[in-house]
Parts: sequence; structure tokens; C-alpha cells
Amino acid sequence: MVVETNLDDSSAELVGTDFQNELIQNGAIDFYFTPIHMKKGRPGLMLSALVAPSDLDRLSTFILEHSPSIGLRYHTVERTILTRKQFELETPYGKVLVKQVITPSGSKRHKIEYESLQKLKENHNISILRLQELIYPLLLKIQDQE
Repeated sequence: MVVETNLDDSSAELVGTDFQNELIQNGAIDFYFTPIHMKKGRPGLMLSALVAPSDLDRLSTFILEHSPSIGLRYHTVERTILTRKQFELETPYGKVLVKQVITPSGSKRHKIEYESLQKLKENHNISILRLQELIYPLLLKIQDQE
């Protein structure tokens, strides 16, 4: 299901990291904010969250208790998700967590988790961009061996 609400009179701090983490803890599978213009020209945000039907009440209660929202919209949606798995890759800089998805044609895509790169950046004083340049070729070697 998708739950949506328009938020005005809301600071960026209110919908920051803590609020976002709690959305996940309260059942949101995914979520995003869209900048919108509300009546009387006021800027606002539309919060859209994907949630399993079994978690709809819990997520709705959280949003209504912890945001300036005075109402929610929700509707059933269908979705297609790719087969995915995670694995650790040993690199010269340390281990990274890699997400692998398999497309409908059977090809594989890999993405190194940002948090893994962040840890290596701090440990080795190397930019994330540089780490990606150094580590992604290792993933290509793995793909070639599969």
C-alpha cells in the first residue's frame, strides 16, 4: 500500500534522519518526500510511504502522532521487485557489503552499500568516489567468473 500526506508548517529538522529512521521502524518499506505548493502559495512536502497492509495502522498512527499531518490517504498498489541478495566482498581496503540484483533477462547488477564505503573512507582517508573507482573493477571480475 502507499500512504501519503501533505505536510506544511514542518521544519526540515522534524522530517530529518530521526523521523525517517522511525518511518522504517514503524513499517515503511520505502518512502520519499516531494516538494509541493500548498494552498495560499505555501511550500510543503508530500510524504509517500510504501507499507505492507499488515503495517498500515502502525505506520499511520506514527505519522499522525509525529508530524503536523491532520489526515492520510492510502491506496493499494502492485509492485515488481527484482531478486536480490547481499554479500561481503573482501577488498585491499577492507570488507564491503554489496547488493546484487538479477534483472528479468538474468543479468546481474551490483552496488556497494554506501555505509560500507563511508567506513573505508574514514579508515583510509580516501574519498568515496576514489574508493568506488578502485573497488568496482573487483566486482566486474566476480561477474566475469560467474
